Amino acid sequence: MFYKFSQMTGRIGAASQQAAFRPEGVLPLTQTEAPPLIFGSPVKPAGEVAAAPQGKPAIVRNKVPEMQQIMQKPGNLLFVKRGGLDTVLYRGTMGLVVVGVVYACFGLFQAMMPKKSED
Repeated sequence: MFYKFSQMTGRIGAASQQAAFRPEGVLPLTQTEAPPLIFGSPVKPAGEVAAAPQGKPAIVRNKVPEMQQIMQKPGNLLFVKRGGLDTVLYRGTMGLVVVGVVYACFGLFQAMMPKKSED
């Protein structure tokens, strides 16, 4: 005799041999044909870029060598090398970090101090 756990009732009940060794929801394979290819269409090479609205080809300029030249120059700090916007973003980020640390310390301090009840 074979038994199987019923998820519906939450109990163990009698079952056939085939049902006892087959997990819930898993059925034997019925389809043996390969499905049609989803990506069967030809693929464009990575170098091709969509045409610009005027019909001229869009030329993407590689900025990596220029940025490497800027970052490798000796002198200023890294966050100042590209100009004023980088400085503003750096200082703003550092300001938010300081405010966050102060707020976290304030929250910890308030959690540490017992509150006096007015009974």
